[in-house]
Amino acid sequence: MRFLVHVRIRPDAPQHEIEALQPAEQARFAELVELGFIKNFYLSHTRDEHWSICTADHEDTLREALQTLPFYQYMILEYNELVDE
Repeated sequence: MRFLVHVRIRPDAPQHEIEALQPAEQARFAELVELGFIKNFYLSHTRDEHWSICTADHEDTLREALQTLPFYQYMILEYNELVDE
């Protein structure tokens, strides 16, 4: 299954914590790409939101994978299943 996932960083997220977690976030994100969960990634010009095309057998599986991201505690996520033809 394919999903469009919209991620926004909460406006009240402490910037110093975001900066401290950045290296770990980038590393885990790269692992999720390598594992095939994240296929494409589109970052907004403000860098506080992005859209990803993701794949997983079930939405719950994808949610569990994305919960492993260090920024997860500061994220607002929207999941939209895409039609596969």
